[in-house]
Amino acid sequence: MITQPPAVNVFQNLAVDKPTPFDVDKLANKFRYRNTGWSIPEAYLCLLFASAMADGTFSGPEGDTIKQAVTRSRAMTAVSPHDLAAANDVVNQRLQQNPKAVEEAAQTLPAEMCLPVFAHCVDIVLSDGQLMKAEADFLQNLVALLDIEPDNARRVMEVLLMKAQY
Repeated sequence: MITQPPAVNVFQNLAVDKPTPFDVDKLANKFRYRNTGWSIPEAYLCLLFASAMADGTFSGPEGDTIKQAVTRSRAMTAVSPHDLAAANDVVNQRLQQNPKAVEEAAQTLPAEMCLPVFAHCVDIVLSDGQLMKAEADFLQNLVALLDIEPDNARRVMEVLLMKAQY
């Protein structure tokens, strides 16, 4: 009789017993935070919105992906709905009036958030099912602005391109 080996839980080492509350201010103080006049939630939203508009249009799937990213993000769910709405207004105004909005937002993010936010941006760009040249150029520029290692950015892109196919 052949016996099966016990099931292996590859996620066990990632599991925690209790969730820890997320503190945006603590994150900002611990990492690369620069005083650019942007809050971390504003910077996060700015990069998400700019990703959606990288090809010149804002599609329904891109909007849905932004909503999903914001509702799943510990950094964003720590923000009250009132403050999130205010941040949304500030971001839209700055994106229209400030040609350096994306650069400033990228400089505001703590280093620890850069790669995950980049992954959200890639997911948004790919949510409409295609990668246009303007979007690829935007993402390439974002890699530099966020100071992400090119190999890490490439791995994120490869995985999310595979995800977008299915």
